[in-house]
Amino acid sequence: HISENDRGTPGSGQVNWSDTFRGLKEINYDGWLTIEAFSTIIPEFANAINVWRDYSPADEIYTKGIEFIKSGMEI
Repeated sequence: HISENDRGTPGSGQVNWSDTFRGLKEINYDGWLTIEAFSTIIPEFANAINVWRDYSPADEIYTKGIEFIKSGMEI
């Protein structure tokens, strides 16, 4: 899974994605990549995992995250 250090939009934090994507290319990874992010959309779940605010809007996490992953896998 693709997850930023603060569970916000992939590519917006401190993870070294260049090395990550390069490593995936080197091993010829061709499986699924999913985004793991935290949100307050489901209040009960947010409370259970102690998320009190959104790091990024949910639609931004996924739209920008997908663009980021696609571009990263082109390395």
